[in-house]
Amino acid sequence: TPIIAGGLFVIDRSWFNHLGKYDTAMDIWGGENFEISFRVWQCGGSLEILPCSRVGHVFRKKHPYIFPEGNANTYIKNTRRTAEVWMDEFRLFYYSARPAARGKSYGDIRGREELRKRLKCKSFKWYLDNVYPELKVPDDSDSQSGVIRQRQNCLESRRLEGQELPGLTLGPCIGTKAVPAINQ
Repeated sequence: TPIIAGGLFVIDRSWFNHLGKYDTAMDIWGGENFEISFRVWQCGGSLEILPCSRVGHVFRKKHPYIFPEGNANTYIKNTRRTAEVWMDEFRLFYYSARPAARGKSYGDIRGREELRKRLKCKSFKWYLDNVYPELKVPDDSDSQSGVIRQRQNCLESRRLEGQELPGLTLGPCIGTKAVPAINQ
């Protein structure tokens, strides 16, 4: 399987240690399933579902811990760490799907990047081609850019100075050619 649940799996202890265990800079939970799945596949392992296995999972009515910055921000931090370390140039699709992640802190990833180099892990392209070829990756024709106009304001996608990724800006339509909005 391309992705597993982050806390419900069986793994040989020595292999888990070799792969770098859990990313200890992630907070609480959320996103670890992507991180460990990409890492296992890209670093020489495989994830298999055993049809006759049984797992029990108990959900508490209340968390016995707190999410340092709230559940959503914790998830964004963890998944952004994963995208930055393991998804190579495909991380741009992560940011397209999760624009709230732009500019959010994700901590120091140098240790995870060094782990990836030390283990001689394969690229995310390899993962997509060999592990999850059924996943449709958008091509350039799937992403559109331009301006949306509503009355005198325009919503534009543009890369601002110092930004790694383009963002949306809303402002007066001064000298821009805008596509009329459907619902003005």
